[in-house]
Amino acid sequence: MSELEEVAKKVLGLPPEEKPSLEGLLRAMPKGPIDLPPIVKERASTEEAAPAHPGPDPVGKPLPPGQDRGGSRETEDLSRKLRECEQRFQKKAHEVGKLKVKLQKAEKARLEAESAKGRTLEEAAHLRKALGKTLAEQERLLSERAGLEKKVSELLSAKAALEKRLKEQEEELKRLKESLPAREALSEENARLRERLSRLEGFRDALPEPFPQEALLRVLVLDYPRLAREPRERLLALLEGYQAFLRKEDHPALAHSNRDLLEGEAEGVVLLGLERLLLDLASLPLARWLRAHAFRLEAWLFPKGPSSPRLSEE
Repeated sequence: MSELEEVAKKVLGLPPEEKPSLEGLLRAMPKGPIDLPPIVKERASTEEAAPAHPGPDPVGKPLPPGQDRGGSRETEDLSRKLRECEQRFQKKAHEVGKLKVKLQKAEKARLEAESAKGRTLEEAAHLRKALGKTLAEQERLLSERAGLEKKVSELLSAKAALEKRLKEQEEELKRLKESLPAREALSEENARLRERLSRLEGFRDALPEPFPQEALLRVLVLDYPRLAREPRERLLALLEGYQAFLRKEDHPALAHSNRDLLEGEAEGVVLLGLERLLLDLASLPLARWLRAHAFRLEAWLFPKGPSSPRLSEE
């Protein structure tokens, strides 16, 4: 064991058989100024009081008994070693102080690192938990996406089917529109035929039996009672309507006939309501007008009247 270690043990109050470590020295190092043992202080003060090179007493006083020149040198060497040891010890103590400051900083940094590590571990746990939730949400979203993609596929298939059906319906509508004029013409023809049939049935019911039904398409039938409401108006409508028929002209009285149903030239004329005609003639002063001079004069001035193709053939 070196003398420095022995001095350090004595200063620190450690047993001589223990070998102090740096950490033990740091822990045992006092925080305030270091007080040296009395023996060290005494030797140091003696060394300071003694001259650097001892010699004979200036007054020639003999040395104390048991002390010779060799003992003085040993004491001087020990004092010098003690001073050097003290200097080295003070230097080491200063270094130890610095090391303690560094150690405190390192301990503080370690504590902060452990605290940061704890926070990091806690944050990592939260992040792992959030990651688990995110993965579960992602799995749910993937499943939902697969369902939506399936629905989209079904909708696209349905859309394609609807578009195909719509195209077929548009083509059918186009054909119907193209055939619409013919259908309308056919419908108008059917309506005209129905009206013609209804009128034929009306005339058939009005004609006496056994009048042949096919004769309605060849013979002109006039419904005299329906020409007007008054006898005079009925007679005038009958005469004027017959004249218009001979001239191949239109007249309101012909609306009560089957003129538009005839196929070609009429082969004859049938008058419905003959008795009503006779009553109208009997109720009017027509006989006196026929005998009147003015009537005979006008008939003589205008002898030429309308002609009938049926009577001219006779």
